[in-house]
Amino acid sequence: MVLEITKFGHPVLREKGKRIERVTPQIRALAADMLETMHAAEGLGLAAQQVGHALMLTVIDVSGVTDRPSQLFIDGKMQDLAASMPLVLVNPRLRNLEGEQTGSEGCLSIPDVHADIRRANKVTVHALDLDGKEIVFDCTGLLARAAQHEVDHLNGILFVDRMDSATRVSLAGKLKKMQKETLAALPKSAKPRRSLVRS
Repeated sequence: MVLEITKFGHPVLREKGKRIERVTPQIRALAADMLETMHAAEGLGLAAQQVGHALMLTVIDVSGVTDRPSQLFIDGKMQDLAASMPLVLVNPRLRNLEGEQTGSEGCLSIPDVHADIRRANKVTVHALDLDGKEIVFDCTGLLARAAQHEVDHLNGILFVDRMDSATRVSLAGKLKKMQKETLAALPKSAKPRRSLVRS
């Protein structure tokens, strides 16, 4: 089922996800819906917060991107990227951030906004899969960027927080307008008491 994607200004995007203690049928169903939603929106990743759930769950699929290469290694051996996608990561953690890359990022929750963001070029991802088994892999390039972007989401951090100050200033009006429209559409009980725009 394709879910509604929460937009910038919704308070759930600023919530740190709850750790998933057990992979239940409900978690599996949510992951399947998130994959369907991500693919329908032509995204590369989607965090649970982006469909209204503050949980440590994200999905990633960079297999369709040919102009921004990625590599995935398990125990030092390079894997077939297409065969490894999509990824469903439960309680993911990032370790061993190495190197640096600067590249364009966007976000399904912040439509029509893109900016160059600095990220580590290589990261190690520790997570559980939907069978509750631990998975550990190293990744580089676009996959490393996507993993960092999605784990940020799970901790209530948005890519606009990582923009340089000049870019943030240039986009401030657009972001405030989007936030205002999102808040106006929320029921009163869901509206936060303070601004969600971080300067």
